Amino acid sequence: MKKLLLAAAITTLSLSAAQAAPTLYGKLNVTLDQIDNNGFKDESVSKVNSNASRIGVKGEEKLTDKLSAVYLAEWAISTDGSGSDTDLSARNRFIGIKSDGIATLKFGKYDSYFKTAAGNNQDIFNDHTELDMTSILAGEDRLNNVIGFETDKKLLGGLAFNIMFQQGEESSTTNNATNGLEDSRDSFGDGISTSLTYDNKDLGLAAAVAGNFGVASKYSAYSLKDIYTDAIRVTGSVDLTKMGVNGLVFGALWQTAQPTDDTVSTSAASGTPPVTTITSYKGLQEDAYGVTAAYTIPSTPVKLKAEYISTNTESDGRADRKQDLYGIGADYQINKQARFYGVVGQQKRDWLVKDDKKTVIGLGMEYNF
Repeated sequence: MKKLLLAAAITTLSLSAAQAAPTLYGKLNVTLDQIDNNGFKDESVSKVNSNASRIGVKGEEKLTDKLSAVYLAEWAISTDGSGSDTDLSARNRFIGIKSDGIATLKFGKYDSYFKTAAGNNQDIFNDHTELDMTSILAGEDRLNNVIGFETDKKLLGGLAFNIMFQQGEESSTTNNATNGLEDSRDSFGDGISTSLTYDNKDLGLAAAVAGNFGVASKYSAYSLKDIYTDAIRVTGSVDLTKMGVNGLVFGALWQTAQPTDDTVSTSAASGTPPVTTITSYKGLQEDAYGVTAAYTIPSTPVKLKAEYISTNTESDGRADRKQDLYGIGADYQINKQARFYGVVGQQKRDWLVKDDKKTVIGLGMEYNF
């Protein structure tokens, strides 16, 4: 009996040891920002910003020689204790199954493939609370209730296909006509996000074409959100190190977005008794482009960066509204995990009579673990 118990204990310990432990990871990114015309008002303010700081666990567990279970759960951390990051709010999370070298199937909530089609070379101020391109661009969305399929980049020599199906999980009687969709969202794949990406590190080239179809997004020029939208995005970057110009990288982005069914309107009730006012945004469309450059000074830990992104938003019966986001930055890379950095950037709204430019000067530190 003792031998049987000992054998069982050894077997249990062996099985536990064979399981891969989850990886704890995260990023703390904090800046001290001086902001002029904060909120496009005649006021200046100093802020300590927690720029999309996060913590998470992830892992991959072998099921067979070819199949693995994959998982990830990530939460936002409000490093400064306030502001735009709600402590321990949900970020990306999924569970799925991976076929080694072929594809991965995921279930959960995570960034749309439209969003991830733009890498770091198209958004050099990524995650910065004041300067991230999400402040002016449609399509920077994280989607709930999704099933995603991703082919492995190695399968087709750097070419990968990704597609995500979002379930709206609404009642069939729901009417979405006032936010860009004439029908309810009660079926499989009410929203779809997809991308085709190419990555060739030997040539220093990366490119992607992405599309959103029936995905809720925002149009910041008119302060509209949760508008069901169709959009196309094209991005690319080239690292000239492979062509003999060490450390120089150029990036570019173009996109267009419009409501799925062109039926956008908003309602507001005021007065006594309340009177409902409906404002139409028929013909709503946003077109945008951006260019970036980054240069790592050879034999130094210093990287210099610059960015210009512009959007133009139109709606029937209204003058077009243009937003520009531009700035420069410098990174001092201490090691693979830590960097100090500085940014100087500005966001401009051409429809404002005064205080049309918000200026940000910031110093920060980022640590990845």
